Amino acid sequence: MRKEGAKSKVLSSDKLHIENKTLFVDLKENEGGRFLQIAELSNDRRSTVVIPMSGLAMFIEALQKISGGNF
Repeated sequence: MRKEGAKSKVLSSDKLHIENKTLFVDLKENEGGRFLQIAELSNDRRSTVVIPMSGLAMFIEALQKISGGNF
């Protein structure tokens, strides 16, 4: 999905503080298309998950499923 050195443009962004974590939820776009990037900052460590727009509906469906539909 992401090519090394490829520039991405932030289309929309949100920042969440949950317990001792900070989550950055960004809708981005690069030459490969649009994608959702979720980054977690916890105890000075950063982890990132990238979900292509083509998989976003499945990702939301999975969240709804595991939350018992309370999402």
